[in-house]
Amino acid sequence: MLQQTWTSRCLMKFYAVVAPSPASWETHKIAERIEQRILNSNPVMEAFGNACTLRNNNSSRFGKFIQLQLNRAQQMTGAAVQTYLLEKTRVACQASSERNFHIFYQICKGASEDERLQWHLPEGAAFSWLPNPERSLEEDCFEVTREAMLHLGIDTPTQNNIFKVRRKAVPFMFGRDDGQPLS
Repeated sequence: MLQQTWTSRCLMKFYAVVAPSPASWETHKIAERIEQRILNSNPVMEAFGNACTLRNNNSSRFGKFIQLQLNRAQQMTGAAVQTYLLEKTRVACQASSERNFHIFYQICKGASEDERLQWHLPEGAAFSWLPNPERSLEEDCFEVTREAMLHLGIDTPTQNNIFKVRRKAVPFMFGRDDGQPLS
């Protein structure tokens, strides 16, 4: 788990302890649901915004701002999460022992046979924009990302569209799959 996520969780737990007791069980459940949605957003943000760097296997390439929304009784009623991608150049180039964003490796390692056919992703394909695919990391868990997306309300057909676009967009932005520039 990211340090910022661990810190966020601790702060939310602390707030839950020092905040006034909810007037009803329903208010308590709402606060728990908000906290869970914030925490469920993390695997998705890590997959799309983290990469393996020289210093850290799960280095965050984005910033995250979490705003807890409170009512007049200081009870949590909502939250807003804003993210800021800090390193867009990572998609195009990395140092020799670094990796691209986790989501690309998750798709290549975790896609089913049917998904590979649907996304035009041949088994064992090598891509110039996907260095060091042989390295396996804990962060390569595609199912965790997909499950978190479901919890956030992103259904399977929408996920498939996201992964299809994600897979197809990168070579068009930075060159063909064989590493040659587009003509």
